[in-house]
Amino acid sequence: MVKNRCYDADCDKDNCHNPEHYNYICFDPNCDEIKCNDSDHYDKQLLRDYQKNTDLSVYDHGEEIDYDEDVDISLCGCPDCADGHDHDHDHHHDHSHDHHEHDEDDSCSDESCSCHDHDEHDHHDHDDVDISLCGCPDCADDGHEHGHGDEELLAEGKPLIANRPIQIIVSSGILFVLGHVFEWLSFSPAVVTIIYMLGALIAGYEIAVLAYNSLVKRHTVGPAMLMCVACVASFIIGHPEEGAAVTFLYYIAEFLEDYAEHRAKRSIKSLVEIAPETARVKLNDSEELRNVDDVDIGEIVIVKPGDKVPLDGEVVLGSSSINQSSITGESVPVLKETGDEVFSGTVNEDGYLEIAVTKKAKDSVISKIVTLVKRSQLNRSETESLVEKVAKYYTPIMMVAAICVALIPSFVFGQNLVDWVYKALSLLVISCPCAFLISTPVGMVSAITSATKNGVLIKGSTYVEEMRDVKAVIFDKTGTLTEGKLILSDVEVLDENFSKEDIIRIAASLENQSSHPIAQAIVNYATVNGIKFSEINDFKNVPGKGIVANIGEEQYYAANESLIEDGSFEVSRDEINRYSAEGKTIVFIGNSKNVLAIITVSDKIRPNAHEVISDLKEQGVQTIMLTGDNKLAAKSVASEIGMDYVYSNLMPEDKLNILDTIRNKFGDVAMVGDGINDAPALARANIGIAMGAAGSDVAIETADVALMQDDISKLPYLFTLSRKTMGIIKQNITVAIAVKLLCVILAILGIITLMMSVGFGDLGLTMLVILNSFRIGMVKDPLF
Repeated sequence: MVKNRCYDADCDKDNCHNPEHYNYICFDPNCDEIKCNDSDHYDKQLLRDYQKNTDLSVYDHGEEIDYDEDVDISLCGCPDCADGHDHDHDHHHDHSHDHHEHDEDDSCSDESCSCHDHDEHDHHDHDDVDISLCGCPDCADDGHEHGHGDEELLAEGKPLIANRPIQIIVSSGILFVLGHVFEWLSFSPAVVTIIYMLGALIAGYEIAVLAYNSLVKRHTVGPAMLMCVACVASFIIGHPEEGAAVTFLYYIAEFLEDYAEHRAKRSIKSLVEIAPETARVKLNDSEELRNVDDVDIGEIVIVKPGDKVPLDGEVVLGSSSINQSSITGESVPVLKETGDEVFSGTVNEDGYLEIAVTKKAKDSVISKIVTLVKRSQLNRSETESLVEKVAKYYTPIMMVAAICVALIPSFVFGQNLVDWVYKALSLLVISCPCAFLISTPVGMVSAITSATKNGVLIKGSTYVEEMRDVKAVIFDKTGTLTEGKLILSDVEVLDENFSKEDIIRIAASLENQSSHPIAQAIVNYATVNGIKFSEINDFKNVPGKGIVANIGEEQYYAANESLIEDGSFEVSRDEINRYSAEGKTIVFIGNSKNVLAIITVSDKIRPNAHEVISDLKEQGVQTIMLTGDNKLAAKSVASEIGMDYVYSNLMPEDKLNILDTIRNKFGDVAMVGDGINDAPALARANIGIAMGAAGSDVAIETADVALMQDDISKLPYLFTLSRKTMGIIKQNITVAIAVKLLCVILAILGIITLMMSVGFGDLGLTMLVILNSFRIGMVKDPLF
């Protein structure tokens, strides 16, 4: 049989590289032509040289995930946290233990740690979410509970004024205003100073505790210490109102920062709260209410209308519409019937269901999502790392600058010491790096948790950042661009000695041991039509080509075009082209003598595939399709969807070579696949995106980004989210630096007061960064 040389059925060139026949991409890394027709650039040795001379291991980021591991999240970027220990915030947060490590069996090695007193390390509760957005040394934990213990920052169901932070802000604010009123009414300076001092003590107590812990226990100078110095010095030089303002406004700034952390914590904990804690377990003719952790695999749970599905399982009785938005992000309920898979935390809309449990509570999809979202904070972006490095040197430099401002003009140029000390104090409060440090992590947490609620699981902020730089997206065809539900379309018998039923029996017998979607389509057809299988022996799977086996004494094969090309088999090329032009996949059934029949299977293109590809192209992203189909069938599908490039007749190992070719030509690459057959390519791509992750553990564990729903419509949202997030983070960093520099200049010139420095340079800046970051959660799906 003559080999089909290129994507144009009428082209008879042995080595065609005409870009119009279909958009070839050459292997020469120095070639700038997107549609190159220089045949010398298609020498595969160029690709092999590129792979040999390039360290491609940096792109291999697949990892095994231990879902039993207790993940402690800390977004703290201070030098104290660089050792990887757990650090927690002193202000209104839950705390664990300080500076100790856990060995492989999760046994605590710190004898002073309270975890030796109970079994915390034997039971991992996903509700234990420990987040710190602050990057200052004050956020390093000293190993004790600080005042509030388990108390919420702002307790739900409680009047706002009943919360301790609000009480501190209100009382300190009242005293601050009262001091100004008494001063205006010409009360005794001593009385006014006492009023200001009381206000400073109320707001400054916790700040002083932070400063003490930072200086004495960790030997570092944090922002809290700078604020304490500025406050005390203000009283000493006769500006008590400025001292009270420093602690009052700084406390508010810290409260806002804590509130941002509280929101981040709640957004992750809300995932945990999706899954119910109890399940109705069926016991013969009765039912028993049990904790979900006590329900075993195989037991039957009852889910009534309006209830949440307690555990992952399979419907064994009943049918109902299930709202899966908590897992997949899809808003339209999905009909579930006997045999369908359901997930913990989804809502039964209207019917009665009995579900056979298939996974323990700790292994459920929602449990894994929570773990991965928590682990996502460990994969920090380059921007976060850069901000943390800058922050290490920022505060010391500002401290040195403040000392110079205080002393040099006074002792070298004879200027007034009090005036320049006052200006130096303004520099001290401006040097607080908190707003600058939270500019990135608060945005990343907002992006990741927002994406999770929309059915997109991102495993780290580094992937949020890298997504913006992706120049090309590679799609596996079957099950990604198409629905993956292949059906048998045609059976054309070429040998009159065989009937259609004989051909189906041979094909189904050969394919019965294969899990490939094409094989399943043939087997399903035979099963539905009551065609019995024959026994086979000497089964051989030829990867990427087909199956060879013996039925009785005769050898048969079920293969694609590549297995019989250049052979002596007589098959009409026109007939093959006709089927291929319709987008159908061809399977040849034959024996050692000739081709007996042609079977075609077809797959339905996803309804939104063209729209998704069109949106990606508008964003400047190249699109490439990979498939094992013959060239004409591949071209038919790619043309209908609007792909830029297509690779066909692929062997499994070809995907990595193509991925390297695309990266070599365009830059950063994302790979979209099902996470099973595509695992090596997903791990090798800059961004691996797995589809249908809700039903596949392999997909969740292999990729960097997992689309929980088996749908590519979330890809435009993912790119939009990445660009929006990085744009907002860039705004945060730029504004933080600009405002700080402006305040420094104005402070040295004596234009702004100490109160204004902390008001604009810390409180105002922190509020601006947080509010701007909240905009990330409002990113909409561009397709809807």
